Amino acid sequence: MTGIAWLVDTAAGFTEEEIAGHPLFVVPMGVILNGVSYSDQVNLSSEEFYRLLEQYGEGAKSSQPNFQAMLDTYHKIKDEGYDRVIAVHPTSELTGSYQNSLTASQEVDLKVEVIDSRTGSYPYKKMVQAGMAITEAGGTFEEAVQHVRSLTTQTALYLQPKNLQQVRRSGRLSASQSFLAGLLSIQLILSLEEGKIIPYEKVRTRKKVFERMIEIVEEAIEKEDLKEICVLNSGDKVEAGKYVERLHADYPELIIHQEYMAAVASVHTGYGTVSIGWIKE
Repeated sequence: MTGIAWLVDTAAGFTEEEIAGHPLFVVPMGVILNGVSYSDQVNLSSEEFYRLLEQYGEGAKSSQPNFQAMLDTYHKIKDEGYDRVIAVHPTSELTGSYQNSLTASQEVDLKVEVIDSRTGSYPYKKMVQAGMAITEAGGTFEEAVQHVRSLTTQTALYLQPKNLQQVRRSGRLSASQSFLAGLLSIQLILSLEEGKIIPYEKVRTRKKVFERMIEIVEEAIEKEDLKEICVLNSGDKVEAGKYVERLHADYPELIIHQEYMAAVASVHTGYGTVSIGWIKE
């Protein structure tokens, strides 16, 4: 068999059902909880991860992507008869997965294109699905690569952390920003822009941050004519459900997916974070 395989990380959040029937190979990323290292979706399910994150979130970390696991996956793709690989990885600003993939791809006799998605979670998964749809419909390797690369500038992901302590500990927010926000009872909306998590907007209260997040999404729906979005939760399905309920009421035709936020992202933003993402296309 010859053909095109796709390679991603567990940061894309593909379920077993979404992987089944597709030439999709997934490399596990690592997380550390209470001093114990786990391989995401290998010896740690999403449900178990969030149970542990709620309990041990203050010390949670992501670990460096396993180079050997990446290399082994490339060899597995070759052994299964594929001759071309499109590898798409979460933003290189926050993980070394992209660089590991570049290095590993040079050690196998395959035609490989390695793409930095510049994002994570749902937008990352969505761009891979868009690319796979092209190759599975008979499109060329080059067409799929070009399309996925074009989507790296068309993603949006907004995050509402439940508290800022884990964001600060992870180095995604300065200690001074976190201190002042807590002192003034300010809530922060974060966004993933150009591959980095940045403070997007300050809001005075938790109730107002909910309304402002809704406004941001609804402005994008109107401006970009969005047909589907995803509301992601970091363990708190009740809080995420409030967004889904409100957006369904305001836009009944809008397709709203509900998923867990990727584990490697949640260790940086903390338990209870709600995020909303989409592809602008």
